Amino acid sequence: MAYKYILYEKKGQIAYVTLNRPEAGNSHHIYMGEELTEAWNDAKNDKNIRVAILTGAGERHFCTGADARAAAKGIAVTPWGDVPEDFWKPVILAINGVCAGGGWHFVWQSDFAICAEHATFLEPHVSIGWVPLREMMGLADRAPLSVVLRMAFMGTKERMDAKRAYELGIMTEVVPMAKLMPRAIELAEAICEQAPLAVEAIKETLHRAYELRFAKREAFEYGNLLRETKTHHSEDYLEGPRAFAEGRKPVWKGK
Repeated sequence: MAYKYILYEKKGQIAYVTLNRPEAGNSHHIYMGEELTEAWNDAKNDKNIRVAILTGAGERHFCTGADARAAAKGIAVTPWGDVPEDFWKPVILAINGVCAGGGWHFVWQSDFAICAEHATFLEPHVSIGWVPLREMMGLADRAPLSVVLRMAFMGTKERMDAKRAYELGIMTEVVPMAKLMPRAIELAEAICEQAPLAVEAIKETLHRAYELRFAKREAFEYGNLLRETKTHHSEDYLEGPRAFAEGRKPVWKGK
């Protein structure tokens, strides 16, 4: 498959996946999702690959979430291109800039994350009339619920810096930007030196024990039901991305 919206390469036992829309903040749409699905499946099925590293192109944005401008034009922003549930090889996330909205998908789908010193984090969904469902539910595995709720409620009005994300355990390490990928590679290479079957077994065991994916299905379904009945067919759901695309403040009607 020819990739346009991501970069995908394999070197030795490491797979590298890079979100590659820097001109759009590495934001996500359906076409990026299709390419991510292909890349993750390839890495999963390649017996030589033991670790994957995910990052974003450039030094400003890791991922600014779903492409609201694309959504305003009627371009689908889902499906997301999730890491497969049975991807038992470790996924290291290297956050190179702003992580917002749907960018949180990658945080909770990775096994651990490191970030550059200038990285910032926010949750803008409610500021455009959307619901941060999977993003904040996934983050609740890694941060106190009060922190998750505050972020979800504040929208674009508040950002978390790298230091705070590290203090909360959302990030496991903060490094200068120049050392971000070298450090991610160093960690990946260290994992590659370990017994691969044991590494995969402990990942699967812990994911199942802590229900990091499986127990969320019912909650996601309920959240999707609420989203469908409360927001997806509302005037506000359309107003949010339109206002964003037009560079104006949205006029909420609550209907």
